[in-house]
Amino acid sequence: MSSELILPELLMCGYYDSSLFSSAKVTPKRRCTMVEVEHFLEDGKNIFLNNEAFPIRKNHVFLSLPGDVRNSELPFKTKYIKFMAEGKIIKTLSSVPRYFNMNRSFEILSLLDEIITLHASKEDNEILLQGKLLTYISLLIEEAMNSQKTQSYKRAITAQAQSFIKNNCSRQIKLSDIAREVNLSPNYFHTIFTEVCRITPREYLTECRVSMVKNLLITTNLPLSEIAERSGFNTQQYMTSIFKSEENFSPAQFRKQHQNEYLK
Repeated sequence: MSSELILPELLMCGYYDSSLFSSAKVTPKRRCTMVEVEHFLEDGKNIFLNNEAFPIRKNHVFLSLPGDVRNSELPFKTKYIKFMAEGKIIKTLSSVPRYFNMNRSFEILSLLDEIITLHASKEDNEILLQGKLLTYISLLIEEAMNSQKTQSYKRAITAQAQSFIKNNCSRQIKLSDIAREVNLSPNYFHTIFTEVCRITPREYLTECRVSMVKNLLITTNLPLSEIAERSGFNTQQYMTSIFKSEENFSPAQFRKQHQNEYLK
């Protein structure tokens, strides 16, 4: 792939509100033939890239490249731009995240509005349009790279928190204890953890405790009251209630089921 700076060719740009054109709930899958960038204007459902789902969120950017397969759950509103790119531009775009939050959304969307207006104009403004398009692409890449650094930090924080929760789930730990372990305020830690894991720290703690209960039920003959204490649930009644809501079996039924499987 050439690393030369080859000017992009702007093909389409504008504003799209799917609710004005379709009553469908999902778009058909299609293979992209150009670079496609969408700036979501409000929260929606999901957009899919090569069968991976990404939530449609306001001020988030979704980037598709030639060869990608994509489709969307409807409805959603977006400002979009589509262009052909080669050389250094496509090489750089291929190395950045495909989905990220914009910190400089006002600046970038204002520039995109200028590009949309210029592209719709019948005047000879190719040089001005190319200049703004290159500036837009440069800002987009910068935002994506900054997002990548931020996401790496958030994943590291989350991994550290998960390890702490797993190792201490038998204790009566609180959100503040976990946040202190990763040197963050409880509110900020809760936001980061939930964003990365898509479940709250409390839900993850419950998963770890249920997993410990299952292991003790299978590998020991301990009474349920002691299993509840060892797994951080404190009371057998509370453990049974949570376990049943998570597994659709009571702890006693779960233990009996696994014992019966051995005898088959």
